[in-house]
Amino acid sequence: MNVTRAMIDDLLPLYASGEASADTRAAVESFLREDEALRRQLAALQSEDPGAIVPVHTMGPDTERRTLARTQVLIRRRTWQLAVAILLTALPFSFVFGDNGLRFFFLRDAPVAAGACFAGAAAFWALLAMTVRRLRVTGL
Repeated sequence: MNVTRAMIDDLLPLYASGEASADTRAAVESFLREDEALRRQLAALQSEDPGAIVPVHTMGPDTERRTLARTQVLIRRRTWQLAVAILLTALPFSFVFGDNGLRFFFLRDAPVAAGACFAGAAAFWALLAMTVRRLRVTGL
């Protein structure tokens, strides 16, 4: 069987954790002696920063640009999701001070619409949580 670089990429986490067999360790070490990028990838696996782990064979000339563009899209999405979630949460509580005291328009006059606003707000808060989770990888 011919051992390829892709196979070594798959075996590298096993090697880094110390759970590889003697034959696997020998195969990985022979590739490590010849490949500086593979040694950097191993160092990233052994470091405490999981964000540093990027398979070398997936990196192209525009990987950083595409990653930055995706991160910018997520940040813009997070902003408008937060704005809509706050709006839909606060809208049913619109009120006025009058002679009879504090009156809530939406809750009193249109309780079904207020419930729909609360449901929409819950959906946008959930979307916001998923977007923030995706951005956590970037450290933002």
